[in-house]
Amino acid sequence: MRQTVGLIRKVEALKRLETYGYQASYYILQDEELAAEATKTALLELSKDDAFFDKSLTVQRDIMRKTIIHTSITIKQQAFYLDSQTIRPLRSGS
Repeated sequence: MRQTVGLIRKVEALKRLETYGYQASYYILQDEELAAEATKTALLELSKDDAFFDKSLTVQRDIMRKTIIHTSITIKQQAFYLDSQTIRPLRSGS
């Protein structure tokens, strides 16, 4: 029962931060799909830190902001790398 209460508390805390995280990541990435991925990655990372959930909402938002910045930059770099690895056909000179 105690584990269930703990899980519910974590889910509620992460839900409070989800929109904030998405807005911040979208501002950085200017891409809905990448912003959703960055937000999901950040929330999963934060969910692993039990001490995070004992902090005030203000501190949680600050940690979320820093995590979102980091994950957004990482995802943007990965997307750029994958895009640069894509082989494009040469245009014929007409």
